[in-house]
Amino acid sequence: MPNILIVDLNNFARYPTLAIGSLVAPLRKANFDVKVLSPLTVGARPIEREKKENWSEHVKRRLNFATHPVMQKLHEPLRKTHSRWQSAPHKPTMNMVADWLSENSPDIILLSAYLDHYPSVKEIASLGQQQGIPVLLGGPAFSTEETVKQWLDLEGVVGIFAGEADVVIADLALAAIQGKDLGNIPGMFVRHRPGVKIAKPLQDLDQLLIPDFSDFNWKAYPHRIIPIMTGRGCSWGVCTFCSDVTTSNGRTYRSRSLEVVLNELKVQSERYQSKDFIFLDLKLNSNLEVWRGLIENFQKVVPGGRWIGTVHVGKGENGLDYDTLQAAKDAGLTRISFGMETGSQKLIKRMGKGTTIATNQQFVKDAHKAGLSVRSSMMLGYPGETPDDLMMTREFLDEHLEAFDRVRASRFKAIPGTRFEKLYNHRPSRFKGIDMVEWDHRYARAVYEYEPAITPEYRKAKRDILSLIHRINRKPLRDGAVQFDGLM
Repeated sequence: MPNILIVDLNNFARYPTLAIGSLVAPLRKANFDVKVLSPLTVGARPIEREKKENWSEHVKRRLNFATHPVMQKLHEPLRKTHSRWQSAPHKPTMNMVADWLSENSPDIILLSAYLDHYPSVKEIASLGQQQGIPVLLGGPAFSTEETVKQWLDLEGVVGIFAGEADVVIADLALAAIQGKDLGNIPGMFVRHRPGVKIAKPLQDLDQLLIPDFSDFNWKAYPHRIIPIMTGRGCSWGVCTFCSDVTTSNGRTYRSRSLEVVLNELKVQSERYQSKDFIFLDLKLNSNLEVWRGLIENFQKVVPGGRWIGTVHVGKGENGLDYDTLQAAKDAGLTRISFGMETGSQKLIKRMGKGTTIATNQQFVKDAHKAGLSVRSSMMLGYPGETPDDLMMTREFLDEHLEAFDRVRASRFKAIPGTRFEKLYNHRPSRFKGIDMVEWDHRYARAVYEYEPAITPEYRKAKRDILSLIHRINRKPLRDGAVQFDGLM
């Protein structure tokens, strides 16, 4: 029986890692002996999103979004310094892995990594190489050939799988253990093997096994929250800035059947003795039949259960009318997230969001009226954004101060593989004011400057927005959503 070590490098969540559970299940079905090591068991603190804020959070956000000419020059060096600190290997985790390997000799080490895990992957791969243990790497961010090739120089990594490994992971692991030529496997990148392509998206999601979270220390989490997905990708998938739809499991939209989803809810609730679920779908209302079926049947399979999820507020029939939202609340939905991004219709169109400001406004009002905790993401610094656009965003937030429970603001990121990159490379003049310095494929990001952001008018409007966000985020959550505070 082959022995496999999986190191879960994810410490961003306050619940088990869905990707790890989705790999463990098929490996165990294939009779592999699997051991999972997690940073949370040795004190790595999970990152919390949008907790109730204090003044220091507001100050940090102001610094992060500062666009004064001096700060514009300092921002990239400061970002790199912070990134190096944040992505530095967690010493207790590395010690845990080293100690475990000193007493055990697995046949292979499997790593599912995000791109900022590069230093940790490098260190673990080195440990494996020292003991003659092959390391196989994968993860959702390995979605462009340029990025994969930037990681192939890691000593000890015998291959990088770019694609969805759920149904092939057992074959991949066995081939690596047996020393076979991995370069013949679709989606598997190895050194000095040109012409390899990202594996095609998995089409039949109903064949996926129910994730196995038995290795996770549930006591390390503040609450027992179970992750689940009804589908992969996004049925809209057009937003210019979105990198989620370019990841290995986000390309093209594919849905699971309602029956399979409901069965997983029932099984996982019984397995892990919890009634709280987080849906990790990019757009939970992508398949309206499943969305409505979930609302109609959730309480039948998980009586007394609660759940949260993210939706896309598109034009036309989107399943987000007041009556449906009220029914969802009655079915246990306590918190709903969406991407507002901006209060400017001009920018909404340039972003390719496929919605209108009026539609977003109606959704926020209806969701709040239905008793849901409303959480939104938004973006500052999208190319073409002006002080007038920011004032419209400020007005949107101000009008809905009572309806929003949390708002997460982010700086625009130019990411390789997105529609933005393609549009920019085709015609840079389309995005006036942005000075692209370099594309960094190892970390799938770009260094750029946005000149309009340094004007006093822009900075004043931005400060007003950040103050409104702080006012929103320092509020207590609505009743019923406290269990999910710090998530999404």
